[in-house]
Amino acid sequence: MVPTRNEPDRQRIAARCDELRQRIAQAAQTAGRDPAEITLVAVTKYVGLADTRACVEAGCLALGESRPQQLWEKAAGLEDCPQVEWHLIGHLQRNKVRRTLPVVGLIHSVDSRRLLQMLDEQAASLGGRARALLEVNISGDEAKHGFAPDELEPVLAELAAYQHVAI
Repeated sequence: MVPTRNEPDRQRIAARCDELRQRIAQAAQTAGRDPAEITLVAVTKYVGLADTRACVEAGCLALGESRPQQLWEKAAGLEDCPQVEWHLIGHLQRNKVRRTLPVVGLIHSVDSRRLLQMLDEQAASLGGRARALLEVNISGDEAKHGFAPDELEPVLAELAAYQHVAI
């Protein structure tokens, strides 16, 4: 049976996930690393909930989404899959932190002190810690988000002040 336009090709998705895991294992072995230390994040941007669920069924439990609203929708649609860890890989506006933080396991795109402060405050109010990566704009492209490289050292020196954010 050929999948319809709205139905995912579960076999193709599972095969692609297996292929990626094999490539990761080979690269890890070449680098002298343990493949278990490496996280495969399946980015679900531009795919619907059915394809996202097919990724989970194929064993991809770290899912990345670039837009908070789509992350919220997909996380709600996969509430029956508590083993999924959501990664926000796109820009996060401060007004979306409160709703995003309880859903996401890792934010890949912290790009300002103001966002760090908001994450710290919201994580404190939730009684936890926000896990985050700092985004650095090394290209200098003003259309891109991220700390400028010359801002990074002072920001790193301030990180201890954010007791509820793990960088």
